[in-house]
Amino acid sequence: MCDYGKGPATTGTEEMIESVRQGLAALPNGLYHLLVSPIGSFCDPWEVPHEAQLEILKLMAGTDIETFAIESRADTITEEVAAQYRSSLQDRGLKVYLGLESADPWISKYCINKALSAAVFEQAIQILSRHEVVTSANVLLGAPFLSPAEAIEDALRSTAWAFAKGVDECNLFPTHVKEWTVLHWLSQRNLYSPPSLWSLVEVLRRVGPEIACSKIKFSWYKTYGSTNVVHPPITCSACLSDVIYYLDQFYETNNYAWVERLVSFDCRCKDAWRSQLEAQPSMPILARASAAYELIGRELLGGDWWKRHGDRVLLEMHQDAG
Repeated sequence: MCDYGKGPATTGTEEMIESVRQGLAALPNGLYHLLVSPIGSFCDPWEVPHEAQLEILKLMAGTDIETFAIESRADTITEEVAAQYRSSLQDRGLKVYLGLESADPWISKYCINKALSAAVFEQAIQILSRHEVVTSANVLLGAPFLSPAEAIEDALRSTAWAFAKGVDECNLFPTHVKEWTVLHWLSQRNLYSPPSLWSLVEVLRRVGPEIACSKIKFSWYKTYGSTNVVHPPITCSACLSDVIYYLDQFYETNNYAWVERLVSFDCRCKDAWRSQLEAQPSMPILARASAAYELIGRELLGGDWWKRHGDRVLLEMHQDAG
């Protein structure tokens, strides 16, 4: 979903605090909202020591910026954490982006390798809401092993589930293929392709203007200059610049007319995408995932590893599928 970076093997608490201090000092005046977060979970003491969290919050509170955002896993949110953050920022606005990816437990565990408990996610929403923290659920569009139609349906079900549990907004992330990832390895073997941007447009169309304009955001629909992206979600060269422009305009204005322009936009790649939606997958999702797991197990982890553990992995996958 998001970008990732490379740094030293260890970063001390003081280094983290000083890095944020320097970053805040370099910002231009007049900013209203700011994301301050590691490439991971801000609330996780393993990633960001508790002392560093509190000192960084003090630095944030010492600026003129009115609202802040951080990113974190749902299982790092506690009453104590939420209370401390709220106290540190006092009357400043705070938003927490929580990685949901998919509300389907099987897809979360076997397609995304997250295995996040729905109960834990719901508890995090309730805790943050009690402390007047805005919540945003990050939802993946284009999980491995799903067909284009299945990916759209999963994103729609996941956003609906998150709203039903009380999140304030959902943030859609069309999947990128990036270097040094299992997705990249799968794509090199023609076992994965990132979603078309027409799938993002379809999700925006199906949630409708009221929700799309007030409760849906989207990120990483383009590369943003990232150097490790191998395959971004795209359309075709004939229409890509127009599609990105219209998405940019909707992102900046929340004017649903830009989505309607995309819905009525004609291109041969859109026709090809529509044909993909209508096509039936050659195998059920369980069979697709099982075959990919065996290939990953044998080629990445080794034949001996798969011989020892493969039957158990596949059995668990089938049992969890019901």
